Amino acid sequence: MTSNIKKSLIALSIVTVLSACTTTTNENQNVTNLDNFFVESGGVIVTPAMYPTLETSHQILKNQDLVGVNNILHKRELTPTDNQPVVRMNRDTYYSFAVIDVSKGASITMPEIPAGKYMSIQAVTEDHRIQAMEYGAGTFELSTHTGSHVYVVIRLDATFSEAQAKEIQDKMSVKANSSTEFTAPTVNEQSFTQVENSLKAQIAGIAKRDGVNALTGMFTDVKGDSAKLYTDEKYQVGAAIGWGGAQMVDNIYEVSGNYPMDQCHQATFEDPKNKAFWSITVYNKKGFMFDDAANVSSNTAVMNKDGRYTVSFGCGSDAPNNIKTANESGVFNLGIRHYQPSDKVKNEGYRILPTVKVVK
Repeated sequence: MTSNIKKSLIALSIVTVLSACTTTTNENQNVTNLDNFFVESGGVIVTPAMYPTLETSHQILKNQDLVGVNNILHKRELTPTDNQPVVRMNRDTYYSFAVIDVSKGASITMPEIPAGKYMSIQAVTEDHRIQAMEYGAGTFELSTHTGSHVYVVIRLDATFSEAQAKEIQDKMSVKANSSTEFTAPTVNEQSFTQVENSLKAQIAGIAKRDGVNALTGMFTDVKGDSAKLYTDEKYQVGAAIGWGGAQMVDNIYEVSGNYPMDQCHQATFEDPKNKAFWSITVYNKKGFMFDDAANVSSNTAVMNKDGRYTVSFGCGSDAPNNIKTANESGVFNLGIRHYQPSDKVKNEGYRILPTVKVVK
């Protein structure tokens, strides 16, 4: 073997090793911003088991890009149609969001609000386990069973005017002893999308199988009563159809299948008598609101003379508590929420969704 050939082979070996190292680095690289999170080649190949954690990383990075760590992003208006960060958002409350480094201790302080008004904080851990809500004014300590950060969702009563909500929001504050940015591995975008779509498609079968208990076990903590409800299937599907959803002790959700938008539907039902309120929101096939008047709630709906409520879907402006359903997807579906649900809802299984009927 000549000296030149030896040199060429050595050079080729070095290039090969360096290329292998580069590929490994790209696949395992940690990022601190959303622009670099999804990659077309390389990155983490997503599985259903990974999805809840990776979607949480997605949401954390999205918020971190906007306001950094330990700062609160306030939504000064009820969720607009053209800015819905996740599926099945609603206009029931004003939202605020924060990514908080709890590694060395952290707390959030909420201001006083008038009696009878709704305000809650909810911490989501890095693996999408949902901690029970705290309500009203006070200073609340934050912690996690895994990782170093939590994503905090703050909900504030929608009956406040925008000016009133802003005044309250501006009095909220975070105190943390560390301010390290959250990092996450890069994710293969194609595999992420495939898994997400597959998980979303499972909800119809779950709803058919489990009925009113379809969402039971989707949003749980690692401890307490909710932990007993956990299943892998519900955990994974829940993150896809309603990331950041609340524990059943705080909110109970009802999610429908798709209805044809060209038929009038109505629901007539008894008042669930929740401690806070109930709401019904209309979504398109993908789970997004398509009209600025997308919901009604017990704060806005007109009650029937017999004490029940009738909510109409695509029945015209003269119908009681009507919500428009016409949208480009050709179908609509419903998200029904019970905020601080009553015993009737929690323990007796009362649900609104079975009362939805076609009106001919």
